[in-house]
Amino acid sequence: MYASTRIARFGRGAVILRDRQGQGLEEGELRSAAPTLFATGKHSSRSDRYSHIPTFEVIQGLAREGFQPVEVRVGGSGDEDKRAHTKHLIRFRSRNETVRVNGSIWELLLLNSHDGTSAYKLMSGFFRIVCSNGLVTADDLCEVRIPHKGDVVHNVIEGTYTVLNEGPRIADNVQRMQGLTLSTPEQEAYGEAAALLRWHPTEANPDIRPPVRAEHVVSARRFQDAQDNSLWGTFNRAQENLVNGGQTYLAERAGRPSYRRTRAVNGIDGNVSLNRALWTLTQRMLELKAA
Repeated sequence: MYASTRIARFGRGAVILRDRQGQGLEEGELRSAAPTLFATGKHSSRSDRYSHIPTFEVIQGLAREGFQPVEVRVGGSGDEDKRAHTKHLIRFRSRNETVRVNGSIWELLLLNSHDGTSAYKLMSGFFRIVCSNGLVTADDLCEVRIPHKGDVVHNVIEGTYTVLNEGPRIADNVQRMQGLTLSTPEQEAYGEAAALLRWHPTEANPDIRPPVRAEHVVSARRFQDAQDNSLWGTFNRAQENLVNGGQTYLAERAGRPSYRRTRAVNGIDGNVSLNRALWTLTQRMLELKAA
């Protein structure tokens, strides 16, 4: 295992590979932990119109443009036949000039699969260095979809610059969030709404409720974070607590009380959708407060 990386493996072959130093993941690391990036053929369910381009060819194309992969998430599958083609999410960082906002770095995210569950999708996000958190912005102008046909590598590179050109505008929104102070009741209201994005009733489980209180959702894990009462600070605390999990709560098991911890949202779809929902909530609160 490479000293600069961290690998997490969980259910049904899912993997998270992260470069802890931000210098970029090497090909050997990627081949070892995420072979789906190198799949040489499409899944058997795809038609002849499907143009199979190994994701690693796209990674190489972006490398020529100065972008390096710093994290890879690979989804698992209960179907053994699909595991070599499952959905994957790659975070890229520019080796050149990068938009930075108060300890956060603007990044490019590439989502793809070779089993028909996803076209190439380019999105944008901020990575907060202090807590190893990555968030996905939910602005439609910062998302480009590229089907599996034609010159995929060229189209991905073109889409990359479409997404990255929105960086300064999103950074301006972040600065506005940083300049907006929330009162304690406002922070708790945000925490209550954020918790419902993570734990909400479904048809299969209509009685689900958030296991932690609103004030715990927006609680700080570090002293310096506790001093930040801005909308941006509140958002970052909620995002870290909800996405990374690990918060203790009291539950009943077999009729007896027991302490448990909230789970991290490691799955690709769940992670992206929760991040985007939190970003949308924060944007709307910014608009309401500004008005």
